Amino acid sequence: MMNDIRIDEPTRFWSVPATAGQQVPAPRAPEAQSGRARLVISRGPDAGTGFTIGMPRTTIGRGRDCDIVVDDVTVSHVHAELREEGGRWVLIDGGSLNGTYLNRLPVEAAVLADGDEIWVGKVRFTFRTDA
Repeated sequence: MMNDIRIDEPTRFWSVPATAGQQVPAPRAPEAQSGRARLVISRGPDAGTGFTIGMPRTTIGRGRDCDIVVDDVTVSHVHAELREEGGRWVLIDGGSLNGTYLNRLPVEAAVLADGDEIWVGKVRFTFRTDA
């Protein structure tokens, strides 16, 4: 049946691809200052895949209109977003059903630091910045 959802289906990701040959230097700052940032899948079917955050507001979710699309039933349509505010990156839950977690703690909004782990459904991302 077409409307049946299986929890064990593989997770798929879509995003606008980074420029070919683009390199992100190793992070040096303990706090995620304004500037180019990346999310790297640290746990999930596509572990190691990275997404450059090139906009002041980036949405993460299952909806096709999100900037980073996570095709997984544990992820809400618009699960969370990253915002660049006052020179820092902020993680904001989008009212998701399963919640958004930062370093294993549920959050509604939190300032990010380089190396933070973000949980969106069953998928984990590591936040990286070059600032």
